[in-house]
Amino acid sequence: MVIERDPHARGVALARELDVAGHPELEGRSVHEAFRENEWRVLSVGAAGPAADPSFMDTLTGLRLDRRSGFDWRPAQGRVLRAADQVVLATTGRGLDILMTGVQPHPSDRRD
Repeated sequence: MVIERDPHARGVALARELDVAGHPELEGRSVHEAFRENEWRVLSVGAAGPAADPSFMDTLTGLRLDRRSGFDWRPAQGRVLRAADQVVLATTGRGLDILMTGVQPHPSDRRD
């Protein structure tokens, strides 16, 4: 997968695979509601599962190369994300910090 940096967006674009469970910014929200401008966007939704065999990992992005059935790379904007789901996000470093810690940085701490 190639993620291009939007020349109008701030920060660096990252691709990250993440379980939805425990992330209130994602869990129970639709794909559309989970979108956060300049922070993250849901690219794909699938069922959470066991860790992938390292031989199936892209060493540059850390994304699984296997395309499990049921992993939707064009999810409907109205699809509600459940705890049992896993998502692939396009995110900034700041957005990933927010998702992983649940802490909103102070506006003066903004990293561009």
